[in-house]
Amino acid sequence: MSTSGYKNIAFRIGAFAVLLACAVWQMWFSYLEQKDFSDRSEQTLTTDTRNFRALTHSAKQQYMLEADLDSAMSLLQRALTLNPSYVPAWLSLAELNNDLGQKEKAYAILQHVDLLTEGLKRWRWDKALTAYQLGKLELLPEELRYIIQEFRGKERNDALQLAFTLWEEPGDLLENIGNENINHLLGHAVRKKLVQPALFFWRSMEAAGVAWQQKEGLALLDMLLQVGEVQEAASIWRKHFNPDQLLFNGDFSQPFSGQAFDWRTGKKQNFDQLIQTDLQGGTARSMHYRFKGWENINFAHLSQIVPLEGGKTYTLTAEMKSQKMTTNQRPFLEVLGYKCKAPVKMSEMVAPDQDWTQHQVTVDVPEECNAMVIRLRRKESTHIDSKLAGQLWLRNFNLVEMAEVSLAPDTQQR
Repeated sequence: MSTSGYKNIAFRIGAFAVLLACAVWQMWFSYLEQKDFSDRSEQTLTTDTRNFRALTHSAKQQYMLEADLDSAMSLLQRALTLNPSYVPAWLSLAELNNDLGQKEKAYAILQHVDLLTEGLKRWRWDKALTAYQLGKLELLPEELRYIIQEFRGKERNDALQLAFTLWEEPGDLLENIGNENINHLLGHAVRKKLVQPALFFWRSMEAAGVAWQQKEGLALLDMLLQVGEVQEAASIWRKHFNPDQLLFNGDFSQPFSGQAFDWRTGKKQNFDQLIQTDLQGGTARSMHYRFKGWENINFAHLSQIVPLEGGKTYTLTAEMKSQKMTTNQRPFLEVLGYKCKAPVKMSEMVAPDQDWTQHQVTVDVPEECNAMVIRLRRKESTHIDSKLAGQLWLRNFNLVEMAEVSLAPDTQQR
């Protein structure tokens, strides 16, 4: 290699070294600037005597993180000197005195806060929490009652959780939180799957004639079904939702809620579903499915839980129509036990092409069963042409109890 080549390489190495040194210096300079800014920010939080919010925040940091009670006390006193009406500082001061063993002083501060916040919505939850921490439980009924009634979202939910912790008996809860909040008490019990409190609040609402929304009743029924309280759910359902028939909305005239003992539908995969109005008029409608032939579907899409009486026999009927349905496995009606063991009963499969035809299933409900599930079903096919295609219509679902047939001999004289 020539002398000029070596010089060129040396120049490049030198230039790279200079650039690397500049980059390192720039990174170090940026670090020092950021550190200086952070140090000044932290110093401002702890030393700025003009910002009562910053002083209160710093006091909490000293108290909670550093366990420096003296510094926290000093910072809170300075904050209150700047703003004697700043409630968070007073509440923090009450907590601090309580932890220092100054119980009476802490309570006196809380009483002062009560006067400062009289008639105000703000700070109510913070005040309730402080009262709880100080052990002043006698102050909580009024505070929690107000928060649950007037607040929304997380604060209401937290207040309900605290109330359910303080008073385990539903009667005590209702007495302390008030009848005006009974719907919220019911909703919390339902969300937490607390069966007995939920039923207590529901029955209290019925007895007092308290108005409730359909979504509240359906949420209660769903919870009862999930935990296996089928008879309780069935009793409420028959009284308020479906007093006249065994099966609900068999003509599809009402929108599906997907809850309780109403129709439920799963996720639509490789098929279309549409409810069609009767072309001849009236409210009756039919369910129309179009299977696209893309999948060997294991299908159990449309279903309803029906409360029934154990030991009795029922007949399920529905009309079905089909067009160009493929494979050896086609849809049929199926009935099985809900949270109980019962023989699975099935109707005949729909034909590849058929006009409206009534399909039927006879169901013997075991003694231990309080409900059965009826559903539209299709099993997977093992044939080569296994993918389901074609169209299916359903209408006029009905369920009736069969009359008992007496086996005793006729002894009447003729």
